[in-house]
Amino acid sequence: MKKEQLYEDIFRVCIVLFTSTLYSLSVIWFLEPANLIAIGGTAIAQILNRAFSHANIGIPIGVFTLLLNIPLCIYGMKRVSVRFVVYSILSILIQAFWMMGWDWIKVDFGINPNDKFFLGVIGGLLCGSAIGLALRYGTSTGGMDIIGQALALKKNVSIGVFSAIVNILLAIIAGGIIERSWDITLYTFIFIIVSNLVVDKIHTAYNYLRVDVISQRSEEVAKALLEGIKRGCTISTVKGAYTNEEKYDIFMIISSYELQKATEIIRNTDPNAFMTVSPIKRIFGKFFKHTIT
Repeated sequence: MKKEQLYEDIFRVCIVLFTSTLYSLSVIWFLEPANLIAIGGTAIAQILNRAFSHANIGIPIGVFTLLLNIPLCIYGMKRVSVRFVVYSILSILIQAFWMMGWDWIKVDFGINPNDKFFLGVIGGLLCGSAIGLALRYGTSTGGMDIIGQALALKKNVSIGVFSAIVNILLAIIAGGIIERSWDITLYTFIFIIVSNLVVDKIHTAYNYLRVDVISQRSEEVAKALLEGIKRGCTISTVKGAYTNEEKYDIFMIISSYELQKATEIIRNTDPNAFMTVSPIKRIFGKFFKHTIT
């Protein structure tokens, strides 16, 4: 198990490196040229950067990113998990590096900075993909993701909904108050809508599924599922109408992001098992949402 955990941690570190870099470059390449703001902690860092710039004080966005995330990481340690926050800290450090204002990072794609709609949509697609992938694999891009994950785990609040509310307020502050341009606010709204749609499409950890497995090796399948994804299951006796053969139905409720792992466990344990998957709209009772421990 230690070896498996090591491989899993290495995989998640790679996810953090990729998603944090994708997110940061999306902000630098597509949002900053259009004077749009990102979301969450990055948006606050951008707002502070521009507020200080108006006072002729140049402080890179990366500096504010580091400072803002310190209290959020402390909060995450208590409300989510230590490992989740460790991945978040790594993500924050990577973002801070990219957002230090290095000239060599900036790339001219030949896109007119006044085409805020196009830049907002592209930025939303890329930023949303980065955040969604990070959350899907149990990591984060830091900032408001930490609070969003805590609310999703404790209060069953959609991360997309939470992010949308916070980011709309930040867009109003950035465009209407700091820049005194409602164009920036409105185009940032487009970015927010696109990014949150992508996040909720990719990050499906809190959509529920019922998995039924018809197998003659019920004890082995149940034990493998309990150990592999740590979900309870129920075994009932069934009989095949055609063969008149007695079998067992092992059924359990899982989060949809656990489906791939459950499928692999079932196939490896009983290649002859028959498996069906059904969507579940609501759950009443105890269903514990997993995070990184």
